[in-house]
This record gives sequence, structure tokens and C-alpha cells, in this order.
Amino acid sequence: MRSKIFGVAALAVGLIVVAGCINYDQDLTLNPDGSGTVMIRYDSAAQKPGGEKADMAADVPMLAFTEEAITAEYDGSGATVRDIVVGVLEGSEETPEATYYLDFGNVTDLNGYGVFAIEGDKLKQTFTLATEGENTVFTDLVQFKMEVEDPEQLSSYEFNYTLNCPGEVVETNGTVAGNTITWNYTLDKLINNDIEMTATYKGGEAAGGSKIAVIIGIILCVVILIVVIIVIIVLLTKKKKKPAAGATPPPAEPTEPTGGAA
Repeated sequence: MRSKIFGVAALAVGLIVVAGCINYDQDLTLNPDGSGTVMIRYDSAAQKPGGEKADMAADVPMLAFTEEAITAEYDGSGATVRDIVVGVLEGSEETPEATYYLDFGNVTDLNGYGVFAIEGDKLKQTFTLATEGENTVFTDLVQFKMEVEDPEQLSSYEFNYTLNCPGEVVETNGTVAGNTITWNYTLDKLINNDIEMTATYKGGEAAGGSKIAVIIGIILCVVILIVVIIVIIVLLTKKKKKPAAGATPPPAEPTEPTGGAA
């Protein structure tokens, strides 16, 4: 009887652990205009190499583990998926692993697609960029919703995030090394917690409005320059036509006498 109780307890722990056993790595590089590249790598013991759910997996977000499925996840995002590698995690015979890169025009274009929105709002990230004076503020909100009785059982699984900024880091809640910032969490800290990673860095163009403002500014400068040139030309022309002050007028030409000869 005692062994049966221990067996049931072990099975319960196994269900909890397998339910959320996901490791995730994200390496994001931003350009000043908000475009860039992100490397994604993940594995999940809750799924089989073919992508099917493992036998004891419970309420776990399903990840894509085929090249076709990964590519399809980003249809409509404007991002380009490249260098997809799908295989089995080193040292494991059954844990599938995927690595790939995304090239994007603006990091906010990734919101709602692929690994950034798994099964709606079960596991998602939301990126934002904002301008504050001469600085750009980056935010990555991570939300992982899952029913787990004992989240501490998931403390051996890691979620690692890296941001390579296009300018000097001013402020962040991550760990800084030059222009690179890292955030590291164990899975138990992410479950049912809204984790917000923030970074403020110098320079950048956070939104399309910034580019429009620059273009408008250039146009205004050109218009002002043209107006100034026209005014200068008009003033110089008037100055040439106006006689100088105190100048002697030219002598009058002699006229023929009107009277006849005597």
C-alpha cells in the first residue's frame, strides 16, 4: 500500500514537471530604426520529436518543431524566417529542439505571431518601442499562463533573453555588459506572472512618426532656405536700381533754337 502511495505521488510530480518543461533562448539585435534580427531556440520534453504532445503532458503550450510549421507561424508578420534547424536536444533521445532566425522591419511587427503568441495568450510576448527625448525605451512583456500546483518543480527550466542595443544603455532592469542586456528566469518565476523587461538606450527611431518628423524638418529647412535666397535676390536687385544718395544728375542735352534766322 505504501509503495502505491509513493508511486501515485511520483506520478503527480511527473505530471507537474512534464506539464511545463520548456527551455527557451532569445537573442534580439535592434537597429536604430527599430528593425533587426532575433535568434530563437527552444526545446520541450512535453512534446515528441514529431511535434505531438508527450503522454504525460498536461496544460502545456504546443511549440512548432517542423520547418513548415515554424515558417507558417509568421505569415503576415512581415518578418523573414531563415536558417531553421530542427532536431533532438543534445544528450536526449526524445526532447525536440528548434533554432531559427527572424529578420524584421520593426520589432513590434512580431507581436501576435509565432513563438510570441503561442495558443493565443497562453504564452506570449508583447514588444513596445517609445521615444523619450533623445532616448528610446524598449519593453518586452512576457506572460505565461498555466495551471501548476507547485511551480517550484519547474525551477530547473530556463528562459534566457538577450537584447543588443544600437546605442549606449541608459537604464534597464536587466544585467548590462556594454550595449548588451540579459535577463534570465527559471520557469517557475514566469508562470502566471507578468514579467516586464525594460531598457532605455541613447538614440534610435522608435516609430514611423520619427522618420516623418525628420522628413518634414528637412523640407521646412529647404523651404526656409529658398525663401531667404529669394529675399536676398530681391533686395540686391532693388539696391542696383535705386540711385545713390547725393549723386549729381546727368546734364541735360542741348536743344535746338526755336526762332528763325533774321
